[in-house]
This record gives sequence, C-alpha cells and structure tokens, in this order.
Amino acid sequence: MQTMDMMKTMDGMSMPDMDMKAMEACIEACSACLQACTMCADQMAGMAGMGMCAGICMNCADMCDTMMRAMLRPMGMTSMLMQTMLQACMAMCEACMTECRTHAEESETCRMCADACETCMRACHDLMEAMPA
Repeated sequence: MQTMDMMKTMDGMSMPDMDMKAMEACIEACSACLQACTMCADQMAGMAGMGMCAGICMNCADMCDTMMRAMLRPMGMTSMLMQTMLQACMAMCEACMTECRTHAEESETCRMCADACETCMRACHDLMEAMPA
C-alpha cells in the first residue's frame, strides 16, 4: 500500500491542503538520506581521522528519521511546526553534505552520502515552497 494512499484515508488532517506529491517526495528523500548517512557513518567510524564525518552522518540520519516519521504522523501538525522541522532537517543535511564533500574524492560512500543530503535538502525546500500560506 502506498503511504500517501493511507494518508488520504486519515480523518482530521491538520493541513488538508498539503501538496501530497511534494510530501511523498520529501518522505522518500528523507528515507534515502537516512540510509546513506547510516552507511557512511558506519564506514567512517572505523577510519582514522573520520570521527567528525561519522558523527555528523549519525546526527543527520537521526534528523532525517525524525523528519520522515513526523511527516507520516500529520495529525496535529501545523504549518509552523512543519516548516520549523523542515528548516532543521535542511540545516543538518547541509552540514553533513559539506563534511562529506570534503572526503568525496577519496570515498565513494561520502560522495553518495553528500548527494543524498543534497537531494533531501532540495525535497525539504520544495515541500516548504508547496505549503499553503
């Protein structure tokens, strides 16, 4: 069953005018970023001098998980709360992307993680832009 199909069946959504396609894209981007950051953190954790990268990746994975799970529970979510969370997710993804880009030439994992962070930032931004005023 599609996530968005389930959301359409939920009564009393706090943001009924939400662009569900943008939300679905953001959920998928958060999920992909969560996975990439988790794998990057795991690989970097055992490498000398990569503690900062591993830590930022773990924090970004947690943020993306929180963002994704919040979007899957839209009951009680207000536009202001959603925007605040999206901004936090974008900030964490930007920090992770920046760190991973510094290692991207030496590590394909870091390059893929940085790309996933960039995609997630874009999806969060697009969802904010699509939100009703």
